[in-house]
Amino acid sequence: MAGKLVITTGSSKCGRKELFLPGFEKFCTEKGKKVKIYNVGDMIFPWAWNNIREELNRDTILDVNPLAMDIIQAAVLQDVHSSLRKDLEENDAVLINLHTIFRWRDVWNRVFNELFIRELIKDGLLPDMFVCFIDLAEDILKRLNETDQWRGQKFTEDNVWSWQNEEANNTKALVYLFDEKKKFFVMPVKQPPETLYYLLFEPQRPVVYAQMPITHVAVQDLKRVKQFIEKLRTWAVVFDPLTIETGAFERAREDDENIRVRHNQTAYRDVGWFIPQCDICIAYYVKVVFTAGVVDETATASQLGKQTWVIFPKDYSPFIHFRATPNRIFQTSE
Repeated sequence: MAGKLVITTGSSKCGRKELFLPGFEKFCTEKGKKVKIYNVGDMIFPWAWNNIREELNRDTILDVNPLAMDIIQAAVLQDVHSSLRKDLEENDAVLINLHTIFRWRDVWNRVFNELFIRELIKDGLLPDMFVCFIDLAEDILKRLNETDQWRGQKFTEDNVWSWQNEEANNTKALVYLFDEKKKFFVMPVKQPPETLYYLLFEPQRPVVYAQMPITHVAVQDLKRVKQFIEKLRTWAVVFDPLTIETGAFERAREDDENIRVRHNQTAYRDVGWFIPQCDICIAYYVKVVFTAGVVDETATASQLGKQTWVIFPKDYSPFIHFRATPNRIFQTSE
């Protein structure tokens, strides 16, 4: 089996099907790679019609009896399983898009995909990678509210953040089903499509997390950071927080729960997801300003045993030297 097997997850309307994967497929085609993608949620509807002549309504699908839905999804996954060996022989990569959880009528409902993964393991069809797609909760909430299926659920931004956290945690838990280490990435949907391509097909590339002050710098400074990141991408896989930033800094008020949660999610995303999945963390002080985020990220990366590189335009503090070795401290991006 030459093909790579990837299990992907994400909340509904996270953008993986709408934004990321079409560009990924196009990039793979341009590079001469053949990809097959299974969208399990979409496969439920034709399966129900073809096998039991029931036409399920997409807008009310989660109102269907849970036991019946579990049986239908199990049947769809069995169909995927039965053709998977052939798929991997005929394609360079096969992606199986799943959900691990839904929030419906204010209740969280788990989707027990562990049984499917265990069957793959038993059959020797071992996934090469697990990817959980994420996006800014504000953007996901907007997409949810644009559909008849989700508009009536009255989601809040906090609900969406929680959904993303659950998807990421549940996906990482699937990795623990294996004796050997499996790659797991949290992937913003606005990352360039080549990100996943390089992770799959050019694993020799180092995985870099790009750090920069955001809150206290001007737009022009961030343009210089983006130019630097584009240079990095010629030789590395780069995870860029600017692909999922919360926008202009909003000062949290005691009575503004959304902003407080948004800030906490931003911090946890960077230090809890992005840094652990990278090999190198490069802190670019494009301007010498107060930046609690970059300082904290460099300390976290150092303590996790990551390579920490720093670009600092002036004489640097002993604390930078404490977190990055002298041969990885530079005054210019060049």
